[in-house]
Amino acid sequence: MLTRRLLLIGLATVVGACGSPAHHSAAKAPPVVTVTAREYAFDAPDSIEAGPTTFRLVSRGREEHFLGLVRITGHTLEEFKRTLTSAAPTPWITSVGGVGTLEPGGTGTTTLDLPPGLYAMLCDMEDPHGTPHMLEGMVHALKVLPTHNGATMPAADDTITLADYAFSLSAPLGPGDHVIEVKNLGPQPHMVLIWRLHPGKSAGDILRWMKQSTDSGTPITLDGGTPDLAPGLSAQLVVHLEESHYALICLVDDVHDHQPHFVHGMLSEIAVQQR
Repeated sequence: MLTRRLLLIGLATVVGACGSPAHHSAAKAPPVVTVTAREYAFDAPDSIEAGPTTFRLVSRGREEHFLGLVRITGHTLEEFKRTLTSAAPTPWITSVGGVGTLEPGGTGTTTLDLPPGLYAMLCDMEDPHGTPHMLEGMVHALKVLPTHNGATMPAADDTITLADYAFSLSAPLGPGDHVIEVKNLGPQPHMVLIWRLHPGKSAGDILRWMKQSTDSGTPITLDGGTPDLAPGLSAQLVVHLEESHYALICLVDDVHDHQPHFVHGMLSEIAVQQR
């Protein structure tokens, strides 16, 4: 479904160009970069051109994985790695989004407009012993080159706005394929993860499940989303939604009391149904 959606985005660009005057240049679809996650590494390019880029994460491991992207300003990857065990804010690291947590075998897609610079891909999901994957090798340097790829961001169908402490949808979501622009308008980082609720389950079941010491009896299927976005940044999710109930959740720790944002209300249950 998602591959078909990406092809349709590119096809729409070509069709639009056919009906445009010759002096207008055709919009170019973002290049697709496939990143494969496994225990415990990313298979990914070392460099890409600047500009809108679609990241397609394929989870090939036995464990859950996600793709977080951070920009490193004025420091090296090794210096960044030394911050991974610290809870203190690091002003030269900027979270720019990525692809939210996926089940083993899952695929997720996000489009980001990246300026030149040094970035790091990381996964902080924990292994069965509680060790974050990024401390076991899931950190990959990505250099975004000064040359621009010439692409433009695709038009979004819907918008999810992040703030302290709520999600706002531009309209109810229906089943099918969507390009959703996620905007962080809050004063601190936020994320939106998309979790499909199992039949008969609710947001309350998620809270009870998260208090357990084991993952038994999970009430959800992990369907991606976008991890941490710094204030003022945005990302575009390319997602396929079933006619079902979903939860939107933010797991970022608050800058004030260090509690996860879902404790403050950033856990919303939505019904995806025919509009």
